[in-house]
Amino acid sequence: MKSHKKKRIGLKIFLLILILLSLGFVSPLKLTTYDLHSSTIPDDFDGYRIVQISDFHCKEFGEKESALISLVKEAKPDLIVFTGDIVDEEHTIENAEYLIEGLKDEAPMYYVTGNHEYYTNGPLGGAPYEAFKELCEDNDVIILDNETRTIEKDGAKILISGLDWRNTSANLKNVLGYADAGLFNILLCHDASKFNFISEYGYDIVFTGHIHGGLVRLPVKGGLFGSDYSFFPKYDRGVYSEKNSTMVCSAGLGDARVPRWNNPREVVLVKLHKDKIL
Repeated sequence: MKSHKKKRIGLKIFLLILILLSLGFVSPLKLTTYDLHSSTIPDDFDGYRIVQISDFHCKEFGEKESALISLVKEAKPDLIVFTGDIVDEEHTIENAEYLIEGLKDEAPMYYVTGNHEYYTNGPLGGAPYEAFKELCEDNDVIILDNETRTIEKDGAKILISGLDWRNTSANLKNVLGYADAGLFNILLCHDASKFNFISEYGYDIVFTGHIHGGLVRLPVKGGLFGSDYSFFPKYDRGVYSEKNSTMVCSAGLGDARVPRWNNPREVVLVKLHKDKIL
């Protein structure tokens, strides 16, 4: 009798563990909000809202991307930034079209490439990056190809720069240079793993992705896999500060070779706050 009772208890525990493990593969879409403070933010940009979309990989979120578009609109962005891997070699451009066209009237949009935009293999014969560039041009998405633009608001201005994927962090000095010390500077760069080098250049906020949150997220330990499938990457998702910079690393939206576990798909909202100098 006791033996049967122990077996039933053991079976129940096993089934509970199996259910909990299975639930970990459910990766719902969520909005992650960070409040970032700096004395270099102009007064007119106090409360400015930046939405980051990263590693989309043409993943479907509702009919014609309706769920993703609604989530972004609910965040009420003043600016939308895309940090690479929006299209890839595994998918057509269709879902990217729905997303970009659905957001074109919401806020100014800026974009930098990731690694997958340049992949030339796969079932499509390569990522549809040329078609995506045309889509961006048709919908006023500004592609930051190793360049800096000015964003103005009520006479005040900040700078936004973008590092193309083909230029590694080692090229940052040559293609973009150091941040303008007299202004608030944003940098878009796909690969979070390079933040240790990028932080030398003084960009106030660096928006990155690429790590997919570490794919499998373990309690306490965090992300399990790096972008090269090494273990426990230093940067996986969240906010990091080093030297003269703060990095916001998105866990992204799309899939990879390893299924996501305990790792929701996220859109990031950053709210800027002016810190007064006393």
